[in-house]
Amino acid sequence: MKRLSPAALLIPFSFLLPSPLWAQRGASSSGRSAGAADDCVTESGGKCRFLPNSSGMYIVRLNQIGYKEVSVHVNLVDNLRGYVTLDLKPDHPQAPSDSPDGVTGDSVSATELSIPENARLEFEKGQRAMKENKRDTGISHLRKAVKLYDAFPLAYTLLGTAYLERKNWKDAETALQKSIGYDSKSAHAYLALGAVFNQTKSYLQAETALLRGLALKPEASAGHYELAKTYWALGRWQEAAPHARKAVSGMPGVASPHVLLGNVLLRENNPQGALDEYREYLRLDPNGLMAPGAHQMIEKIQKTPRP
Repeated sequence: MKRLSPAALLIPFSFLLPSPLWAQRGASSSGRSAGAADDCVTESGGKCRFLPNSSGMYIVRLNQIGYKEVSVHVNLVDNLRGYVTLDLKPDHPQAPSDSPDGVTGDSVSATELSIPENARLEFEKGQRAMKENKRDTGISHLRKAVKLYDAFPLAYTLLGTAYLERKNWKDAETALQKSIGYDSKSAHAYLALGAVFNQTKSYLQAETALLRGLALKPEASAGHYELAKTYWALGRWQEAAPHARKAVSGMPGVASPHVLLGNVLLRENNPQGALDEYREYLRLDPNGLMAPGAHQMIEKIQKTPRP
């Protein structure tokens, strides 16, 4: 394949994002994705620039809390540079709007109208800080928002997610439970709560939360991965299997689900499939936390006589 030096892909957004944006190589001739190529954090103004080291078809994927997942194909085969705009649409019908008057779409919900202006401003400051990776500042503003107005489910969801990222499991659970108490249809809150319960090894509670979240948002790949981890930890690997497959299918460029799917395939007496998944993990994240275990499993499979 011809090398380009440099190739570039510039992606503008209407706002900053708190988590990295991922670019991955498009599907190969075998039909499998070639995996993650790069990631970046947006700059001021919401722009992000990728500098892939070779030509080809790329997929840019974005998953941001409160918004629908977006992906777009970019052709860097014939051109040295590409430029795309991703339009994020709210995934939550009661999500506060960035517009000054709080209008989302053509109407304003009763919940939105009930949020006091000072609480809304603190939420927006917290959201902005989180998007700029200023987690402590973001948490401070979000705590002020819910203090000013307790019935603010989206603020609690974002606060709980922030605590989850900080591995503060107790406060994360408290905030997410508050969010669900005010909005029983918040898929993000249920899925994040399930992730918290997985971390604290409260697997039966994790199962309940994750099943509820996936019922509300069946396409949530990260939720399927969390539920697969739950079932695996409970020794229910047959139930983990379909969720592990959905996680790998929905997030082919994310390394860790490949290890879990490899473990499932071993239980299904498919050592070659497991070998492929462990190798894919190492290709995507050669120095990851699960890399030593993946190497050990590969070595063990290779030494096991085939029938």
